[in-house]
Amino acid sequence: MRHLVRLAVILVMILGGSATALAAPLTYPVQVADPWPVPETPTPTAASWVLYDATAGAVIDARSPDEERSMASVTKIMTGLLVLEHADLSDVVTISENAAATGEKEIDLVAGETVSVEVLFEALMIHSANDAATALAEHIAGSVEGFVAMMNERAAELGLVNTSFANPHGLDAPGHYTTANDLLTMTKVAMMHPVFEETVGTRAMAFPPAPDGSARLSESTNLMLNDYPGMIGVKTGFTNQALLTFVAAAERDGRRIYVVLLGSDGRRAHFADAELLLDHAFESMPYFEMLSSGNPYVTRLPRVDPTPLVVARDAEAFVHLAGQGLMLDRPSPIGGGEERPDPPPVVETVIQPSSGPESIWESLLYWFGGGGS
Repeated sequence: MRHLVRLAVILVMILGGSATALAAPLTYPVQVADPWPVPETPTPTAASWVLYDATAGAVIDARSPDEERSMASVTKIMTGLLVLEHADLSDVVTISENAAATGEKEIDLVAGETVSVEVLFEALMIHSANDAATALAEHIAGSVEGFVAMMNERAAELGLVNTSFANPHGLDAPGHYTTANDLLTMTKVAMMHPVFEETVGTRAMAFPPAPDGSARLSESTNLMLNDYPGMIGVKTGFTNQALLTFVAAAERDGRRIYVVLLGSDGRRAHFADAELLLDHAFESMPYFEMLSSGNPYVTRLPRVDPTPLVVARDAEAFVHLAGQGLMLDRPSPIGGGEERPDPPPVVETVIQPSSGPESIWESLLYWFGGGGS
């Protein structure tokens, strides 16, 4: 378990008189207990996984996050990213025989029919249509092989050193693999596109009828969109080799959590795994604003004229629920009896020394030593 904290507050004191400025942060010692009572992360079935807090920009917990594994249809996260980066949604695509014959999960495209990139993108990300993936790859790069080269080039640009693509849809193939960490990175980049985020959060879509007039209505493969509070996406997958794969994102009270799962094992195990980890993040690790910028911190410095002190920046932290109280989750490692600085304040106005630098230092030492009010 990585202990997370964001306590970014500094002390800036401007001294008048001789034009001497004291700008360095000052801290005082606080005794920290060891160990902190930290709830254990539940154990999902997935062989490799990452639980990530996007609000804090930090990993909460992980297991084998750099293990290379087959990825199945979460491949389409990269496919969808390249579609948004290289195609116009209003473009019209003529479906090839190769695309229509892709196989497995499909939207039943027919060779010769024309479909917009927008509709194919929705089929790709909502229904996980393999034939749509092939059609989009051929439209953008001229061939599936050319598109796969683009996928690997983009992966290299993103620093995904443990990822290799062999196709745009995710069917098992030699040289087609990723890691939980790499998959998290590409997902975060893809989710920066509003169209991508909106599409992966769509529960169902009525696609244009097939050429023979038959309806093509599809629900999202992400069933958690229907019943998990705050679920906003992203993508599911399954093959015999990869087992169940899933990238899930949920938001509550402005806090976004990602779960990346590779190799979940069992009927709908990927949904159970995601729920287990998301619940852990939201319920046992609430995110609190400890201090708010501009609010009073200390109202008086001893032996110095009363000067309002305010917090320089927001101070936020994860806390673990421990019994009846709250325990602050500080950066590890912290041993018993070690000293940690608490966030010092910032002086709101200029402090004029009453009798030279020595009296200022005396005041600071008195205050930080616990004698202040």
